[in-house]
Amino acid sequence: MTNDVIDVVAAVIRRGDEILLASRPEDKPPAGWEFPGGKVEAGETLFAATVRELDEELGIEVVPEEVLATIRNGRIRLHFVAAAMPDDAMPTPREHQQCFWVGLSPEPPEPLLPADRDFWKSLASANKKH
Repeated sequence: MTNDVIDVVAAVIRRGDEILLASRPEDKPPAGWEFPGGKVEAGETLFAATVRELDEELGIEVVPEEVLATIRNGRIRLHFVAAAMPDDAMPTPREHQQCFWVGLSPEPPEPLLPADRDFWKSLASANKKH
């Protein structure tokens, strides 16, 4: 069973031209920033996993809208899911050390994990076209 693919959701939450990112806890390598999310549990849909993970990690209710991209990184299949949250919602890190609103620029922020960097660039590029 060690060859099984692990599905992971990464929520893409926007506030204007900013994106919500979170730092990984020290006890969960690799260190760095990421789109918040986590592993999809057995029998769970990508949208259900997004709702559960954002509640567990940041204490916010989100509404998943669409899967923007899926990237394979070794055994990990990372699904980037656009999600909306209420304007008055305040993310409160429960598992991550911190969360940040980061302006969507062509170059990803330096601490962003490698698996998220290419997606960031495509997101920024698509944003330019709109």
